[in-house]
Amino acid sequence: MESFGSLTGSQALHLVLSFISAMIITVICIPQIIRLSKKYKLVDNPDQRKMHKVPIPTLGGIGFFTGFIVLSLFWMVIMGNLSDFVLFIGLVVLFVTGIFDDLTDMRALVKFGIQIVVALIISYFGFRVESLYGIFGIYEMPVIAQYAFSVLLITGLTNAFNLIDGIDGLAGGLAFINSMIMGLILLMQGNVIYAILAISFAGALFGFLIFNFNPAKIFMGDTGSLIVGFLMAIFGIVILKAGVPANFLFENYSSGITIVVVGILLLPVYDTLRVFAERILKKSSPFKPDKTHVHHLLIETGANHKKAVFILYTTNILIIAAAFLLRKSNPSFSVFMLFILAAVLSESINIKRWFMEIARGKKAMEETSKITSENRFLEDILDENNKN
Repeated sequence: MESFGSLTGSQALHLVLSFISAMIITVICIPQIIRLSKKYKLVDNPDQRKMHKVPIPTLGGIGFFTGFIVLSLFWMVIMGNLSDFVLFIGLVVLFVTGIFDDLTDMRALVKFGIQIVVALIISYFGFRVESLYGIFGIYEMPVIAQYAFSVLLITGLTNAFNLIDGIDGLAGGLAFINSMIMGLILLMQGNVIYAILAISFAGALFGFLIFNFNPAKIFMGDTGSLIVGFLMAIFGIVILKAGVPANFLFENYSSGITIVVVGILLLPVYDTLRVFAERILKKSSPFKPDKTHVHHLLIETGANHKKAVFILYTTNILIIAAAFLLRKSNPSFSVFMLFILAAVLSESINIKRWFMEIARGKKAMEETSKITSENRFLEDILDENNKN
């Protein structure tokens, strides 16, 4: 397998040009999408659940999808790697599904059914996890388990990134970080074509973030978030199937690559599981929209959009760094510790909210006491109520 040391100059140039080209195509497309969205009123209108205050054009996913797909098909043809063309069929199906959902508010059950069908087809053509390399004592899985786990992974991540796309620059920024890191891992594995795909996607996302970072001029919509989650899952599966890179980072630790992939993809997955668990405990539907995602909680503590996304970018990087540090440890222990880290980082926000609520309550009591002490009439009424 190739590593950084054996990366040729031409391959490095291909990576750089792919990133820049995908970014440029996206930057060219987005202003036109914004203009047409405003002209035909294809905007996301604010309501009590949403964070923005004015109508914002959606369908931004069209821009970075175009940047990514043009570069990807180009390199697939140039390198003669058309055996994975089914990947693009799945992407196009989800892309069209996202457009319909953004324009017509498609029923959740229909959208979820389409995702499962795409995941099954993709799994049939080889995009499935075959081994967990010892995590929870699981190594090579039976074929049925491979399909079940892979469909769960693909649909789960697709929806996790859809759900975490709640404030300006968050889903796109997390996906950009993850794509860059997975692209580097793919390079270590000698998988140049998929490294180019991951880096191209990172470039397209970077071009989109120029317009999506707060204050956002456009949202990615379901058109984009479905693509983002799907590709995160696909890159992760390709890395897991390739196994352990022959270099100093992973050496002969077969479970190390799995631990790192878990770390890369954990943040949106953990947030989705946490929110679903809270809704179920409250005897509510896990799919009922609310404002309990981690980015909503950060906003409640007083963080603005920019501060909230940078906190979550940092959290994502910390979890990934922890995964690299744990890559040589017992795999089950490592995955458990990563979830504990995600929980600690997430719940620290809730602890801050709790202290803020206590402070607000104390301040309210002080204000009430001040008002009544300055107004004899109110004080007499309160005294009379206490006697009764």
